[in-house]
Amino acid sequence: MTSHIKLYGSKSDRFEEIKHRMEERLGYEPSNPEVVGLMMATYEDDGTEGRRANAPRL
Repeated sequence: MTSHIKLYGSKSDRFEEIKHRMEERLGYEPSNPEVVGLMMATYEDDGTEGRRANAPRL
């Protein structure tokens, strides 16, 4: 399965801010799918938002 998304306006701006912050921490520019994957890693499986113990800090 493949999912495609488009972000506009403030959501796009926020994504770019997060991506830039990750780039500074990782030492390289992550791909958009990698950024989304890292963000998803911080989302709890039970439907509540929060940081998992083993998830990278964003």
